[in-house]
Amino acid sequence: MDTRKKNLIVCNPKILGGKPIVKDTRISVALILHLPIILITLSLFWGCQTTEKGALKGGEPQNTAQVKGAGLNEAVETISNSISSIDILKGKNLGIGEFTNLNGEGSHLGKKIADGVEFGLVKLAPNKGFQVVDRKNFAQIAKEWELQLSGVVDESTVKKVGSLLGLDILIAGTASESGKDIDVKVKMIDTESGRILGGTEAKIKKDEEVAKMFASLIKPETSVFKQKEAEVSDEKIKIDLWTNEKNYKIGEKLTVNFKTDRDCYVTLVDVGTSGNVHILFPNRFSSGNKVKANEVYSVPDKGDGYKITVNGPPGTEIVRAIATLKPISFIDTDFSGTRSIFKSVDKNVPSFTRDLSIEASETPSSNLGENLIKIEIK
Repeated sequence: MDTRKKNLIVCNPKILGGKPIVKDTRISVALILHLPIILITLSLFWGCQTTEKGALKGGEPQNTAQVKGAGLNEAVETISNSISSIDILKGKNLGIGEFTNLNGEGSHLGKKIADGVEFGLVKLAPNKGFQVVDRKNFAQIAKEWELQLSGVVDESTVKKVGSLLGLDILIAGTASESGKDIDVKVKMIDTESGRILGGTEAKIKKDEEVAKMFASLIKPETSVFKQKEAEVSDEKIKIDLWTNEKNYKIGEKLTVNFKTDRDCYVTLVDVGTSGNVHILFPNRFSSGNKVKANEVYSVPDKGDGYKITVNGPPGTEIVRAIATLKPISFIDTDFSGTRSIFKSVDKNVPSFTRDLSIEASETPSSNLGENLIKIEIK
């Protein structure tokens, strides 16, 4: 009898039941005998680690399985199902943005995809617990604020989209040529944090009809204000709007200036890089918003006793000026009982922006003027 000490290895009890095997040539026999058990165990392990095809996991960016060479309708349906499977959409307002090419241009194919995804999510929404905001309700407003709704927006823009349009999540993407297919990539973007929650993609077979829609670009629409300006540019109120600098660093002081060519009523709306919205004019020091023609007004004005400090975060800040011949009260301008200098529009911002859009569409051009500037915060 061989009394030499054996080199024993105790195997994982989940694989070999914890039975020791001798570390010599007989190990190969043991492995062969237990090979079926090993294969079954590994297959079960891998199966537990695999998510359902087309599913999105909330909280982290993911690429889901592709539909290769699918028809347009099949690809759109798969994208909609994939989006609806994310586990953090309950109670959220979803908005379907633009599907552009890699140059940021819209096409009839991109519009078809966006419309199809929206329709698909509307059908799935009741069972999934989220809401889909009608694209027609915010697309024109986004254009008037010069907001991008594509999958290439930056964090600062996304926060403005959420604040101004009432969206919790923006769904947008790109459609690009990839050999015999059109490659569609989709992002789900949290408008509060600017973080990408997830993503999915599909390949659409580029048949003759799809290729034609992809090549047919859509001319960008202009805002209601700019349409009116083109129609009767000599009649509308002219309002000049400017700042002392185009770029500001966080901590620097900011002054906004404006001048009109007629006596009128002016409202200045500021949308910060954080997405917060304030009315800069009228304010507690302005005594209303009636202004005289050809007189320069500044916010803050000399002697007002306050300064505007750029707080950030870095990004693009928007200041929009609306001038009307008749007084229009977009918000409550009563500053009695408060020490606030500016009115905040932190509630019902989407309603406020819609009111501005309605006012623009219903006010005669000769009674209306508008301007918009963008300030880079670094």
